[in-house]
Amino acid sequence: MIFIFGGSHPDPWQTAAQAYHKGLGKTVLVTGGHKPGVQPHFTWADGSTPEAHVIKRELVKLSVPESCIFYEDKSTNTFENVIFAKEVYDFSGVHRILVVCKNYGVGRQCRTLRQQVDKNVKVIPYPFDTEAGSSELLVTRDNWMDHEKSRILVLTQVIRIIHYGKSGHLTPLEYMSPALEQLVGEFSQVKTHPPMKSSGIQNNA
Repeated sequence: MIFIFGGSHPDPWQTAAQAYHKGLGKTVLVTGGHKPGVQPHFTWADGSTPEAHVIKRELVKLSVPESCIFYEDKSTNTFENVIFAKEVYDFSGVHRILVVCKNYGVGRQCRTLRQQVDKNVKVIPYPFDTEAGSSELLVTRDNWMDHEKSRILVLTQVIRIIHYGKSGHLTPLEYMSPALEQLVGEFSQVKTHPPMKSSGIQNNA
């Protein structure tokens, strides 16, 4: 199965369509509702339409059969993406999940899936590179430390993994290097990262 974490960026459907046509999954599970108050990607032209509806529409345009696409359209965060997806799709026969999401969020999102599905299911990252917020800076594994905006994005993800790992929403970190611990500690003291949000279910992840 190909699992798409919702978003207003065009890369989720483009990446998922490529994966489908490569034969990396027979079904596509799309997640994402409307997120009031969240600034969408500058290319987004669909107003308050749930993200899943737009992603599904674009997948069909890219020749992914509609009969192969399942979706939930209520979620507003990562934890809800997974919980609501389980309401519309039977995961009991799933053995492998290919996870389509932003590269800087892949650790948190894969850990959320691993925590919420059967432990025998193999969760495989299939991320795409994307910009740091509204800037033109493309965040990659190689350059995220070089720019303040990308450092904020990545270190915020680490802090959220720690936070939501303690709450049981995702698989906790098994190990954090001393260098990363120092970075996270310094970043936490500055307090420039976004605050944790609350969810209709519980705190989101």
